[in-house]
Parts: sequence; structure tokens; C-alpha cells
Amino acid sequence: MMGTALLRNKICLLRGGIFPIIRPSSSRALGSSAASSSSSSSSSSSSSSSRVVVVGGEEGGGGPPLLPPPPADGIAFDDLPWNLNLPEEHSYVHITTTPEKGWTIEHYDPSDDSGTLLDRDSMRPYSDAPMNLRPSTTSLNYGTTVWEGLACRRSPSSGRAMLLRPDLNYSRFARGATAMCLPVPSYELFMRGLQEVLRENGRLIPPSPDLDPNTGVPMGGARLYVRPMLFGSGQQLGLHVSPEASLVYFVSPTGSYFKGKVSGGLKLHLERRRSRAARGGTGNVKCCGNYAFYRGGRMGARRTTPRTPSAMMKCDGFAPARPDAKAKGFDDNLYLELDTYHNPPRDGSSSSRLRGAILQELSAANVFLVLRTGEIVTPSLKRGTILPGVTRDTVLTLAREFADELRPIVATSIRLAGGTDADDVGLTITERDVCVADLLDAVEVFVTGTAAEVVPVQSVGTSATPPEDLDGDTEEESLYVKFPHGESSAGPVTAKLLDMLREVLAEQRSSEATKDWLRDVYSSPEDFRRGGPR
Repeated sequence: MMGTALLRNKICLLRGGIFPIIRPSSSRALGSSAASSSSSSSSSSSSSSSRVVVVGGEEGGGGPPLLPPPPADGIAFDDLPWNLNLPEEHSYVHITTTPEKGWTIEHYDPSDDSGTLLDRDSMRPYSDAPMNLRPSTTSLNYGTTVWEGLACRRSPSSGRAMLLRPDLNYSRFARGATAMCLPVPSYELFMRGLQEVLRENGRLIPPSPDLDPNTGVPMGGARLYVRPMLFGSGQQLGLHVSPEASLVYFVSPTGSYFKGKVSGGLKLHLERRRSRAARGGTGNVKCCGNYAFYRGGRMGARRTTPRTPSAMMKCDGFAPARPDAKAKGFDDNLYLELDTYHNPPRDGSSSSRLRGAILQELSAANVFLVLRTGEIVTPSLKRGTILPGVTRDTVLTLAREFADELRPIVATSIRLAGGTDADDVGLTITERDVCVADLLDAVEVFVTGTAAEVVPVQSVGTSATPPEDLDGDTEEESLYVKFPHGESSAGPVTAKLLDMLREVLAEQRSSEATKDWLRDVYSSPEDFRRGGPR
């Protein structure tokens, strides 16, 4: 197996900006460079021999950029679900630290980012080398885990393997580590880990997406998802800082998070009983506990029968929310700032308790509204309850940077929704408190995320059917909003912003604000981490 063969090979180190990676010559070896494939095919080698692949271009920055190896044969990348796929083909990175040794790896020097993480202790085959965690591991007991999610894609323009704005991921990762009382790895170490785990699994990077024959814009496609994790791996009992922490990177080739929903939008449940996050909590931190909540419960459904003792012993996590939500016609929750729902303002500013409540986000995506006034708005981060999404920031920047291009698209959306004075409407891009009442004025709603990209929403409601189809909600106020765009296809603004994002990913769109967004995984470490964290 690839992982076993990798562990049998010694690591050859070259300190400095370029370094070689030794690969087994087996046809199943992942991560071998396309640049070496022609030479290796002309020479015979035994199963125990190795070849050296130089990553990062020629010394001094000369030579053409190196490309990733071709995608592995026999994988239907376009059919992959959003899940852990092909774990037997992965290798993952695992690095530990303690207060005594710091971030010290045998063959890597974090002080000058030299050496490699590709040794038997740091790079491990996913299926053959599970992590050794004890029952007293601090993250298992106290939830001290933060993580990030990034998507690696092949550019249809150059064939290069690209990551979008990993510097933003590092900044959020570092803030989360501080919040969880975990040691913060250096920017150089974080970025090196991304590079090496992606190159080690280079043949799992899916093919470049097809281009729309009419517009030339990439049409989605699969991606190699990479997840950096940092968690307390030390052993202790009690609320203390973990004596050890582990930094782990693993990958999975995946499809879209909301597969098939770009053409037909999401149906969102307006959650009135459960809070995703409260002010002063961890809503703006990408920690594991925020997502554990999503998997439990029944999305606000009333219990019609009493719970028996045996039923009470069952964890709701084993009857997860999402299948139940789909049975009820929903795709996800849209959460509220529950204090603004249960404790509305006393000044009479809203005649409806529900309509005056403030929106947060979905379980794993940020939300945007396109209003009839020409405003593109998303909930503000100032309350500290919303995750500062990388795709959220990217879409906001694109909307502002290309506002002149977007303005007539907004007018078209409003006109198609019945707006008579659409041509007189301006365009504003805003971050502010967004109320439920704003949904009533929206011509389009869409959500953003690394896994989701940009996905339209067709309806938001306390129930999945229009009011005339309901028996009534006597316990609480009900609401159902179906938007003019999003049911059968994305609205004009949603579609345009998705095209803009995909054009950036395909190296087809750039500006002064976006020119440093894409990082080439097969470039030198210095170029990959250029600019530093934000």
C-alpha cells in the first residue's frame, strides 16, 4: 500500500527554499509530480526503488511553474458526495507540541521554515496509522478543538493547483486557538503543512472543471478539501490548559456541500427555539462545539408523545437533525439572535416579535439578501455570534470591487421581481443587523461557504409550506417567505456573484484587491506564504 511504501522510504532533506520529496515508484503512489512522469516512464524501476521530485520550481525562482500530477485513474470525481471519500488513498500530517519542546519536528525547523514534514512521524497513511488518543485526552473531555476548511482546485487556465486566500484561514485559526487556550502555530508552519499534505495527496486533486460553452465560466466541479485541526491531545483531568496539542491536516476529494442546489435553491427553516451562538460565546470561532449542536435535535419540531426512559437514553446525535429536516422539507436551519426574539425592543419599533428578530447564519454558511432597495446585505460580525467566513469576505469584496458591473444585474433582478422603478435603484453593499422583516423585502437570498460556494435560497419559513397550507401555529408566530428568484434557478445577482467567484478561482478575473488571493500549492514555500497573515 502507498502509505506503507512511503514509510519504508527515507526522507532526503535539502534546507532552503526548495526541497525534494521521495516517492515510491509504485503506480499507486500519490503526489508524484507531473514534471517527473515523462522521465520515470522511460526508465525501469523495481517496487522498492524511489524517485526524487523537486517541488517549488528551480532555485532562484527560474523555470516554469510545476504542475500537480494528473488525477488518479478510476475515480468518478464529479459523483463524489460531500463526505470523507477514499480514506484508503490519503496520507495525513500529525505534529505535536508541548510547552517544553514547542513546535519542533525532527526534520523541519520552524525558525526558518526549512526542511520537510515528510517523515515517518509527521506524514502518516490515513487508514494504516490512526491517532493514539487516551480517554483523558483534553479535547475529548473539554472540546478544545479548532479547525479550518479549504478547497484545492485545478485551474482550467493554467492547470495549477490553487488555494483561495489561505492567509485568512490562518488568521481565523490563530484567533480560534487563542480562544481555546491552545498554542498558536506560526504562519510559516501552518502554510507549510497545507502545502505538504496537498502535494502528498496530489493525485486526489480532481480534474479542472468544464467551462460553460456560452460564457466560458467554470461550471463548479469537485475539489480536494483539506482540513487543518488543532486540538488538546494531552492527558489530564480538570479544567487546565492541555499539556500537549496536536496539529493535524487531512484531505478528502468532495463534491458540493449543497449538491444540486445551485439550480434549485434551498428551503431554510427559521429556527425559533434553539440558538446557534450567543453574545460572549464562541459563535465567531470555528470550534467543534458549534457544529455538534447542528447534528442534534429536531429543528424545532414539537414532541407529540412523551419520552420513555429508553428513548431518553438515546443521544439526539444518533437521530441527526438533517435527515429529519429533509423529511420535513427543509435543507438547513437559519438561526436567530434568540435574545432579540424572546426579548424584543420595548420601543414598539416592530409590531411583530418574530419579524423584529435579528438573523445570524446557517449551520455552516453565511447568508446574504438582495433587497428591492438595491442593497446587498449580510449580517454584521459586530455581535461576535457569526463566523467570519472566507467566502463571505470574498463575495463582499467582489461585490464592492466590481460594483459597476453588478449594478445593472441588481436592477434586472428587481425588475424581474416586479419592481417598476428598478432602473432608478442604486447599489449598496452593507454589513449590518438584518431582521426577519428584511426577508419580506428580498428579491434574492443566497448563502456562502467554502464547501457551498454561492447557493440560492428559494424560501425561508417556520414551516416548509405556505400559510394557506398550514393548520396554524397557535403556539408561536409563523412565517413563510418564498422569494421571486431561487426556486428553479439562481437569481441574476446570485448567479453573477457565483460566476465572479469561479472566475477568480479559474484565474479569469483579477483586480488590485484580488491579485494575491490564489496560492499555487506547487510554488516555493516563500511564494506560497507571501504577504503574511491578515
